[in-house]
Amino acid sequence: MRLFNTVVLLFIGLPAAFFFAYQQGWLDPYVEEDWIPAGPLIQAELRAKVSPEELEARIAKALEEDDYADAQLYAEIADYASIPLSDETRAALDDANSLTNNIRRTGGSFFEGFVYGRGSDTASFMGALTSDLTVIGDVRDIAGEGEKMVRGEDYSTLVLGLSVAGVAATAATVGSGGAALPTQAGLSLLKVAKKAGTLTASFASELRQLLSEAVNFKKLKETLQTTSLGDLSATRRAVGDYADNVSFAKLTPVVSDVGALQRAAGPAETIRLMRYVENSGDLARITRMSKTLGPKTRGIIELTGKTSLRAFKTLANFVLWLLSWAWAIVAGIATWLGGMGMRRGVRRLRRRRVYTREA
Repeated sequence: MRLFNTVVLLFIGLPAAFFFAYQQGWLDPYVEEDWIPAGPLIQAELRAKVSPEELEARIAKALEEDDYADAQLYAEIADYASIPLSDETRAALDDANSLTNNIRRTGGSFFEGFVYGRGSDTASFMGALTSDLTVIGDVRDIAGEGEKMVRGEDYSTLVLGLSVAGVAATAATVGSGGAALPTQAGLSLLKVAKKAGTLTASFASELRQLLSEAVNFKKLKETLQTTSLGDLSATRRAVGDYADNVSFAKLTPVVSDVGALQRAAGPAETIRLMRYVENSGDLARITRMSKTLGPKTRGIIELTGKTSLRAFKTLANFVLWLLSWAWAIVAGIATWLGGMGMRRGVRRLRRRRVYTREA
């Protein structure tokens, strides 16, 4: 009995106490967040909270709306958490992923995003991002918003500021042999998110404050007033000359997180994930989360309502994980106990033989 109590204490009691203390924040000064693997606890919560029927309903709805990317997202989550999907659902996904359907979905959307810098699906997001990364989008938006600025009309300081910073980053990318490309990509993603309506009001306000410190809008207005904004080449040259006035000091941490998020989750998912970012702290947490979950990040946020890895590292999820592996744990303990008993039996048998010989 004493041995059983020791096993329970070591394999269940101490880990449970640790997770409870961690959940309460008592161990924050001593335990790094990366020390505790989040994957098994996320999977345990998904299996406990998300039914196959819910995932299949979300997949069916996405396919009805011709959104294959979302349908595939939920299928990947099902595979990640070992949640079974029906053969009918798998067949529907395969059909939607045919070459014909892919061409039909992506062709027009990519063109719309490239030309107008906006969209609502993966292809249009990629088109908008491509146009920005070739400077076409930035110069186009500077001309549009700059014209309003010069006329004294309402204009988007966010779009204009991000575009000017984008031109400056492009110049830096060329000058640094590509080292500034992540900054350029991050700025473009934020601008596309703004046009797509996925930026939250609070995060947009924070970005405007950062841009007001990065871009001298008063001096920018003076530059644009002497530029023929209808001539995109002239606009590009003027803003290119102005680019040295842009300071990235306070903007860089945010843009770097956006760049890291897009490398982990993908450009289109990064734009969609902005819906869950209320401030730069949220962005940093979701970026860390994406390094573990990749493109599945948004789907898991939608299904669980949690926007950080730490939120999954709870005593409840630890217990769920233990239960999901109860058979392995019981078998392991039984094997260990059996081994202990066998070793004791062998020792006793040897002692008896020694006693017998001596007698």
